[in-house]
Amino acid sequence: MGGNVVLGCVVCVFVGGLILALAIWQMRTGSVCFLHSYHYVNVPADRRPALARESGHWLAATGACVVLLGFSLLLPSPTADAIALVLVIALFAAIIMICRVIVRHNGSLFG
Repeated sequence: MGGNVVLGCVVCVFVGGLILALAIWQMRTGSVCFLHSYHYVNVPADRRPALARESGHWLAATGACVVLLGFSLLLPSPTADAIALVLVIALFAAIIMICRVIVRHNGSLFG
């Protein structure tokens, strides 16, 4: 296991943990301040906490996938590749679900 693998693991765990922490904060507070304003421009103020909580769930899934991708780097090659493929697919699925939540609440993804 080389230094690059360990560094990649540390970076993924740090970035994924940061995403996960922001998602938890967003779900607990109901604040949309971490979303771009064009994602909630058409959402009435009383519906914004619901948008924050729903998108926060999928954002947490995104952060968890990134953390797990970091740890998958420490596995032996064939296993790491298979797990990484599954996690990347799950990551894209979570991102798509975040977009669906925004479109459902805002009417479109970009205002």
